[in-house]
Amino acid sequence: MHLAPRLIAPAFEHLARWALLCAATLLAGCATTVNTQVSRFQAWSADLVPSRFVFLRAVDPLRELEQASYEALVEAELQRLGLSRALPGETARLQVDLSVGSQLEQRPYLQPVYQDLPLWRPAWRDAAGRIHPGYWARDPFGPGLVGQQPAVATLQVSTLRVRLLDAAEQPARAVYDATARHEAVGTLALPQVMPWLVRAAFEGFPGQNAEVREVRIDPRSGQVRPR
Repeated sequence: MHLAPRLIAPAFEHLARWALLCAATLLAGCATTVNTQVSRFQAWSADLVPSRFVFLRAVDPLRELEQASYEALVEAELQRLGLSRALPGETARLQVDLSVGSQLEQRPYLQPVYQDLPLWRPAWRDAAGRIHPGYWARDPFGPGLVGQQPAVATLQVSTLRVRLLDAAEQPARAVYDATARHEAVGTLALPQVMPWLVRAAFEGFPGQNAEVREVRIDPRSGQVRPR
C-alpha cells in the first residue's frame, strides 16, 4: 500500500522535549545507564545535507498523539544533523520511514539456589579444663550456594527502526537504516524508552555500514557514555 508523505504539525515540536524529561524522571531512579543495541546500514552522501524531509507513515487514528510525539523526537535528531522538515508546498528529498514496536519475551536462565546450612562446632576444652560438647550453629557468612535451578525472566523488548530514503532517485533509495533495541526486566512503557531509542539510533551518525554496537546513555543527563 502506498503511503503519501505527511508533515508533522509544528504544535508537536515541544513533545520531544516533554517526552525526554518524563523518561529521565522515570528511569533515573532504577538504572545508572540505558543500554541499547543498535544495528545500522548506510549509504549516506555529503550532498544530502542540507535537505528537506517528510514522514511516510500514515496516521494511526488510535495512536495519533503518541505517533506524533515519536516523530517529533526523530525530527529533533534530524535537525541536529542539519536537515529540516519540508514546509507545505516544498519538495522533500528525504523520506523518513519510522516504525516502533514493544513486546514481552520469556527468557530462560539459571537461577542460583542458596541454602542456610548449619555448621558443626566440635567439642572444646576451656582454660579450666572443662569440656564443652559440640553443637550445630548457623554459618556466620550466611546461606551458601548449593546449585542452580531453571527459571524464566519476563523482558520488555522495545524497538525502533528508522529508514531515510533518497527520493531524488526513483524508486526512492534507502540511504540510512537503523534499528535500536532495548531490553528491560519487567514492564517499561514504550514512551518511557523511546527518547533513548531515538538518541541511540542516531548516535555517531551515519556510522559504519553493517555496524552493530551498544549505546549506553545516562538517563539523567541524556549523554552517551563511552563503551
